[in-house]
Amino acid sequence: MSQIDNIDIPYIDYTRLITCILYEGGATAVLELLHEKGINECHFYSVRGNPIGRASLAGNLPEIPKTEIVHAVVSADQADYIYGLLYDECRMKDQGKGMIYVNRLIRSSRIALPDEAAQRHAA
Repeated sequence: MSQIDNIDIPYIDYTRLITCILYEGGATAVLELLHEKGINECHFYSVRGNPIGRASLAGNLPEIPKTEIVHAVVSADQADYIYGLLYDECRMKDQGKGMIYVNRLIRSSRIALPDEAAQRHAA
């Protein structure tokens, strides 16, 4: 039985997942803004898709999608602040910019790398 089998991983039950769908891209700037605010548990990816009512073809050639989806995990007490920050920064009040929503996460775990002493002891 290894040391890893004996580790009790604590879980956190007061986190929220903020999802921001950006129809015109800009996820890199959003991640930089979140990093400045101390939020590092986030990622983004590009997807195909357009908002309803926006043409997907231009001159019979498919449009290159700029749609990006950003996910950020924040504590419950930060969720309203970060939601408002992203809503304003991404101009979500403007039609066709995207959408943003928050979900309660049932369980999260802390991302923590072992300290150097623990790594030397394990080796």
